[in-house]
Amino acid sequence: MLNPYSVSSTRATEPGVFTEHASLQQSGFLFRVVDIRHPIQAEFVYSGWWFRQTIDLAGLRVWSRISWLAIEKQADFELPLSLDASRSQGRVEIDFSRGLRIRRFRIWIAGELIYDEIR
Repeated sequence: MLNPYSVSSTRATEPGVFTEHASLQQSGFLFRVVDIRHPIQAEFVYSGWWFRQTIDLAGLRVWSRISWLAIEKQADFELPLSLDASRSQGRVEIDFSRGLRIRRFRIWIAGELIYDEIR
């Protein structure tokens, strides 16, 4: 039985930003700034510059890695207590095209997809 609420297979490859809970504020090479409105309210910043990947939420560093040999395509992190008393989990998934251009960028908070960008 097909799920009538599932995303169609053609939609999964269309370029654009698909979200109701966040908006893209700024983007660049290995860089994104996203304004999250639900389930938390915070500015989300991803940076992959200078062989270091970082994720900041509301100005607080929630994840970082040194990426000398390989860039991480997935990052799992806990939300800071100041944003979410239940310490929900967050996840970022990134697909890269040639030249390390971000092809797809997704943000999950508490198991809910809140931001999905396809280039």
